[in-house]
Amino acid sequence: MLKLIYLARRKPGFTQDEFVRRWRRHGALGMSQPFWRFALGYVQAEPIRPAPSDGVSEDYDAVACYMVRDEMFTGMTDEDMPGAMAMAEDELETFSGPIPQVSLWVSEEHVKPGALGGITAFLFCADKAAARALANEAGGIDALHRVVLNLRDDKAGGPEANTLPFSAVVEFAASGVEALRGAMDRLDAAARADVAMVTREAVLWDRLA
Repeated sequence: MLKLIYLARRKPGFTQDEFVRRWRRHGALGMSQPFWRFALGYVQAEPIRPAPSDGVSEDYDAVACYMVRDEMFTGMTDEDMPGAMAMAEDELETFSGPIPQVSLWVSEEHVKPGALGGITAFLFCADKAAARALANEAGGIDALHRVVLNLRDDKAGGPEANTLPFSAVVEFAASGVEALRGAMDRLDAAARADVAMVTREAVLWDRLA
């Protein structure tokens, strides 16, 4: 399995609520395309505002995770191209710029396996070793039901497919904001990441359960 994570801003002119509705439409368009046969999971994670923990960024409007079968990069055909082009055009109606400019392909290491969903922190780190240490510590916190270490993968699509300047993303989830805030504070997580986001996950597609 491969996984795409993006960290995006909304198109200027949208309020956050308007953007989320537009983002859902963008997701529905993707799920209607032939290339969606490769999809295993799709999550739109909306940043919680105001940020519930010190040091959490409010500079971004969207985090998404798109999990696909490995063969997507080799299995796409000419029939998939119109759908891919439609998605690229729709990105310009939804976000401040094209998603390939704010993306990272990763491979997952499940420190604490758990279901998608919940209140989820995404901790973007330039230092892979620091990210691994943070993920391992998070795995010991009972209040967290999922902890994933996402490691940059430059092989599947080539290094040029990865446009975010990070080596790893630590992802952990709890059932509520207070539980996640407690874990963030205990770990000093925001200070240990280059960009920290706290989100509410909307699971739009899940073949992983």
